[in-house]
This record gives sequence, structure tokens and C-alpha cells, in this order.
Amino acid sequence: MAAAQIGMTVTRITATDAAAVLERLATSDRLERGAVFIISVEAIKERSGDRWSRKVDDVWGYLGRKLNEYLSYQDVHHRLNDTDVLIAMTTEDGVAAQAVGMKVLEDVLEFFLGAAERRDIRIRAVSRIEGDELVCADLDPDTIATAREKEAEAPYHRQVSPEAERAHNPVSFVASNGQQLEVAFALEHVVSLRHGVTAVLRVEPTVTFSATGETIPTRRFHRLSDGDLAAIDRATLAFGGLFIPEDARTRPPVILPASFRTLGGRKGRASLIAIEGVTPERIRQGAMIEFVDIDRGTPSGRLVEVVSLVGRVTRGVLARLQPVGNALDPVQGTRFNGLTLDFADLGLPHARLEAFMRAMAHQMRGKAPALIAQGLGERMHLDMADDAGFTHAGIRAVPNTVTRKAVA
Repeated sequence: MAAAQIGMTVTRITATDAAAVLERLATSDRLERGAVFIISVEAIKERSGDRWSRKVDDVWGYLGRKLNEYLSYQDVHHRLNDTDVLIAMTTEDGVAAQAVGMKVLEDVLEFFLGAAERRDIRIRAVSRIEGDELVCADLDPDTIATAREKEAEAPYHRQVSPEAERAHNPVSFVASNGQQLEVAFALEHVVSLRHGVTAVLRVEPTVTFSATGETIPTRRFHRLSDGDLAAIDRATLAFGGLFIPEDARTRPPVILPASFRTLGGRKGRASLIAIEGVTPERIRQGAMIEFVDIDRGTPSGRLVEVVSLVGRVTRGVLARLQPVGNALDPVQGTRFNGLTLDFADLGLPHARLEAFMRAMAHQMRGKAPALIAQGLGERMHLDMADDAGFTHAGIRAVPNTVTRKAVA
């Protein structure tokens, strides 16, 4: 059991109109993604004593307003009994969804009790639905609160030991042209712009020539050989494997950037499902692949096939768009879980960045559930991305290049 799950409980449903909602959720993937949970105003009832019968309508009225404020029209909330409300989010998963629900509860507790004390925050993840009973796991509010921390690499980076990271970051290898390349990694927090919580972590590799320190930007990866790209991708998967959650309901999933050229082959896909120390089930629940090199030369039929194959063994597949007009052309006809755009290599001045964001978001809007602006340089850029129409965004952290380790 994950550390965030304190204990298992059974909640019996007394609301007569909840059956249809529960039946629909029981057959969806929302349960295993940690997006179905219960928040409870039981603490207010306990403090109210005999006054609860006179206060209950006011509590539920205020709770309803807060639910409508924080949730979108696509999300579901349903009263279960005198104190509990079921929330099923479609716009966020796991700890990001739970952080939104906890914020709703905190606002209600503060309004009626004057403060949201740790002992009064009661939130449970729904594990199974069995008729009129919900099997739930108590969640730790402190663990959920980590999704709201603003530090660039905290708190999830600290959950991996320095020794384990040093074994995978950075790495070096001899390229096909005889030059030594080094790959260093950073962890980027991708934030839900609507809710202000960390929705997913993203691994960012930085590739440099060891002799000169010159960086090879991702847009130049097409100049590398298939073997060089495969080496970079293997290193990325190995480092990212350190952060793939044990339980994706209580930790954010991880985006692993990789080359379509690598994962388009059977050997490359085999390396994906054989990440050291990570079970195939954890990869399916907690890892997303971002294809970083899709362009107009990528065969559309083959792209559809590979996305389907990779999607079966991972949580989802994303496509990085090129910062050009008609950026969607190479991915037409393929269904992705998200589209990304990397701003780190563009070097646009602040005055041009906002207009460019709006132009690209306009192309991307409605083409995938998640539209991610990554590689941003400053926190103020998150607001710009939100205004432009992106759903998620991340500020690029600096890679660790202190320790070197050679790999084949």
C-alpha cells in the first residue's frame, strides 16, 4: 500500500439517486487513475453537535458553490450521504485531482470552522465500487499538498536518493562519429494552469559534446544516428524510471521524451517495457511517452500504428509540435493524449513570446485533451500560457552535470 493510503474503509451510499453515477464510474478508468475520491464535511457536523440539523443546508449550499467554482462542467460531483460528496474528475488525474478536491474542502472548513486543521481534512480515494458500497483508501493531506508546492524540483525530486540519481545522471557514451556525448537530466514540474497543481513530472535530457560543452538541441536530433538516439532514449528511460510512481493514484505520472525512430522499432519498444526496477504495470499506469521528432517526413500510417502500440503499454502518448505554421500537419489523423510545444530553444524576447504562444495555442486548441507549454523560463510565463489557451505548462529546471558515469 502506498504511503499516502492510511487505511481502507467502506462507505455506504444512502443517497437514492447515486446508483446511475456509480454504475458509470465503476466501468471507467477514473478509479485506477485516482481521479475518483470522496471529501467529507464530517468535522463540521462533529463540531456543530445538535445544531447540525439547522446548519446542514448552509454547509451543502456553500460546498456546492465551491465545487462549481473549482470543477469544470466535464467533472462529476454527487452527494452520497449527510456528510460526504463523491468527486470524479476528468480534467485531472491522481494527486492533481485530489489536490483540487482538498482545496474545495479547505475552503469550506475555513468558512465554517475558521481554519482547515490537518485533523479535519478527510479525503478518501475510491478503489472499488460494489453495489451501494465504496471501498476507499484514506489519503494523507500532507502528501496531496506536495502537488501545490512551487519550488522548481521539489518535492518529488527529493524522494529519489542522491545515490540512485548519480547512477543515472548524467551519463556519457561514444557516438557513432567517435565523439563523446553526455546526457544530463532535469525534472520539470508540469502544472495544471486551471488548478495550479503539479499534474505530471517531465524528464528533460540535455545532450552536449563532452569535449566542448556545446549543446545539441532537440531540433537537431535528426542529424544523429539511430544508434545515438537509442542511447539517449535508453538513458532517458533509465533516469525517468526512478520517478515512475509506485501508485499513480497518489503520485504524478512521468513524461518520458523519446525518439519516434527509436520506439518505432520493436527493440526500442522492448526497452520501454523493460525499464530496470519498474514493472510493466507501473509503466502502464505511471509513464507517458512524448515523441520529440515528429515532422513532415514521418509516415502518417506508421505514426498511427506506433502510437497505438506504445499507448497499449503506457498511460498515454504525446506529440511535440514544431514551432512553425501548420504545425498540426504531421500529426493529422493520429489521436494523442496531449500536444506539447517546447519554448526553451526558441529564445524569443518577452514581447514576442506572448504573441507566439497565442498563435500556436490557436492551432492546437481542440486537437488533444492536454496542450502543454514546456521549457518556460519564468513563473510569469505560466500566466501567459494560461491566457494563450494552453492547459498545462512547465518551467525548465537546470540539469545536474556534477557527476559523470560512462555507459555503453
